[in-house]
Amino acid sequence: MDIRGAVDAAVPTNIIAAKAAEVRANLVNWQSYLQSQMISTEDCEFIKKFEKATSEEKQVILTQEGHQCAKTFLNLMAHISKEQTVQYILTLIDDTLQENHQRVNIFFDYAKKTKNTAWSYFLPMLNRQDLFTVHM
Repeated sequence: MDIRGAVDAAVPTNIIAAKAAEVRANLVNWQSYLQSQMISTEDCEFIKKFEKATSEEKQVILTQEGHQCAKTFLNLMAHISKEQTVQYILTLIDDTLQENHQRVNIFFDYAKKTKNTAWSYFLPMLNRQDLFTVHM
């Protein structure tokens, strides 16, 4: 691959990284989803706590409440249709997994307990119209 090919190959990653940074900056009003009964109180409280946590606090939360974390993220993905919010959830999941790849086990463990596969929760995202969502 010549240098031009290397630059072209890097562009999509930069575009995705820029979009992810933009998505992270848009805070979600979880209270409005709770009031409209689109999410449960349990999921609302967890996601608000998780968002505020530092990296070290997230590690403790994921160690102690991994099942709840997977449940909340997957419930939010399944029950919210607003693209911007789905992008935000997927970006949170991606950030969590990028920080520590072993965290993927919380999704596999949750899926096993619910007699599903972890992929069954994410496959519908591939049918979305938004390319960022599909990528994430």
